Amino acid sequence: MIKTATIALALFAAMSTASMAASIGWTTGSVNFRDGPGTYYAKLGSIARCVQVSIVESRDGWYRVQWNGTWGWVAARYISADAGYCSGGSTKKSY
Repeated sequence: MIKTATIALALFAAMSTASMAASIGWTTGSVNFRDGPGTYYAKLGSIARCVQVSIVESRDGWYRVQWNGTWGWVAARYISADAGYCSGGSTKKSY
C-alpha cells in the first residue's frame, strides 16, 4: 500500500511539473501588466503590442506572465499564441 501511494505521489509530482512549463504568447495590443489576476490589482506598467511574454499560469481569464524580468498578470484576451499576429516580423520584441 505504501509503495503504491509513493508511486502515485511521484507521478502526480511529475505531471504537476510538466504542466508548469512556460508557453510563449504575444500581446495583441498595448495591455496593462498587473500585480494580480484582476482589474482591481495594482498596475505595474503597460506592455506594448507584439511583445513576447512567457505564460506560466492561467486563472479566471488572466495569464501570469514574465515580462522585462518581472512576473505579473495580463488579461488573457490580449494574448495570442500565434506569432504571425504581428505583421512584418520586425516589430516583435522579446523581454
